[in-house]
Parts: sequence; C-alpha cells; structure tokens
Amino acid sequence: MNGRRSATALIVAVGLFVLTAGGLLAADPVMPEITGAVWMKSSQQEKLAFLVGASSVVAIEHHIDLKEADDPSKFTEGWVAAFKDKKWAEIVDKIDAYFAANPDKGDKLVMDVVWKELILPTMVAKGAKP
Repeated sequence: MNGRRSATALIVAVGLFVLTAGGLLAADPVMPEITGAVWMKSSQQEKLAFLVGASSVVAIEHHIDLKEADDPSKFTEGWVAAFKDKKWAEIVDKIDAYFAANPDKGDKLVMDVVWKELILPTMVAKGAKP
C-alpha cells in the first residue's frame, strides 16, 4: 500500500509540475518597463509592491556595500537617506505627483524619477556628493 501511495504521489507531483511548467512557458516572457504610463495605470497596491520590492533589493545591496565595498553605491546611500523616515504611501504620492505634473513624461522610467526627483535632491540638501 505504501508503494502505491508513493507512486500516486509521484504521478500527482509530475502532473502538477507539467501543468505549472506549461503555464510558465506560455506566459508572456516580456515584462513591461515600469514607465510613468505603466505607473499611472497601476493600482495603489501594485505601486506599493513595486517600491517594497525595489527597496528590498536596495537594502541587500546597501548591507553588502557596508561590509565589502570600498566605494559604496551612491544610489543605495541616497535611497536610504531619502526614504528612511518616509512611509511607502508618501513615496507613491510623490511619484504620482511628478507624473501628474508632467503628463508628457509617460515614457520616463519610474526609477529614473525616483533617482532624479527624490533621491538626488535629498542628497544635495544633506551636502552629499551624488
């Protein structure tokens, strides 16, 4: 009976793998760049998820820089300085405000806006070199 359960479990596992892999292969492999046009069509939850994901990558990079880099990344240092006391919703609002005020910049990447409009001004205000 144990052998039969193992065989059944194996068949089910292989079946699920095949179904999942087929779905992954059928998925559109092209991810859209997150431009202002994409950003402004995104839900609040999607915007927050984007920022949390980006922040997770930046946090990992920043911790690696602190331990190993002779010349830490200006971007990660700037991100930490600009956003350490901010709520995610505040950052979303600032990005939204930029694209609302600049409707002709819909092709601009959101991370470019984050760098040039949010991080750099904070660095300059704090006397850091960008």
